[in-house]
Amino acid sequence: MTTGATAFSARSIPRPTMTRSGRMAVGLLIFLGIGALAGGIALASRPDGSVMQFPLSLLNGSPFPDYFYPGLILGGLFGVGSLVVALLGVRGWHVAPFLAFAIGCAQMIWIVVELAIIKELSFLHPVMFAVGLGIVMGSVRWGWPTFEGWRAARG
Repeated sequence: MTTGATAFSARSIPRPTMTRSGRMAVGLLIFLGIGALAGGIALASRPDGSVMQFPLSLLNGSPFPDYFYPGLILGGLFGVGSLVVALLGVRGWHVAPFLAFAIGCAQMIWIVVELAIIKELSFLHPVMFAVGLGIVMGSVRWGWPTFEGWRAARG
């Protein structure tokens, strides 16, 4: 006997197809991933901020003494994570639009928290916030048929 949660097969749920919204989300994930990986490597390799010419005083009021951990988060979550999710999306994995949505939301939160800590605005802040928003918007449209299929399959 099966329960309602396991009574359906993953085969009955449509795979996310590469629509315009899916291509937009994947393209923005790749853009974010490459930039974040480069920035994360630069910050983690030189935690004093010298590679990117960031003074350590920008981190006053943050929990970080230097740029090592922010670099790891940037390069790991937003760099590697975005590129992995983009690959999952290209391969049509069911979970890809939902992971893309999470990364887009996390990117917007990252920018807002960063601004609250450093209290300085760069032209990259609104650009990267918009990238996160674009990922969120694209992933919702891209993943909606998969979500509807999952809901229908649950009964």
